[in-house]
Amino acid sequence: MGEIVVKIPDEIEKYLTPALRRRIELEAIKEIEERIQKASRFIKLAEKSELSQEEAEKLAEELKQDLAKRYGVG
Repeated sequence: MGEIVVKIPDEIEKYLTPALRRRIELEAIKEIEERIQKASRFIKLAEKSELSQEEAEKLAEELKQDLAKRYGVG
């Protein structure tokens, strides 16, 4: 199993109680698990896709551009 390390800046860490540190840890685990589940569902859908590699790349690029516009990044 892989390992993920979260580094907390010293200026923030000094304010964390053990209970708060545990709560942050649990929230991070929950978020990571949810993202892994979403990625897993996406992979399963992609495996069933009948798009060609070229069509999939074009669609991915369009989505990337749309997201960049939406969030003001591009």
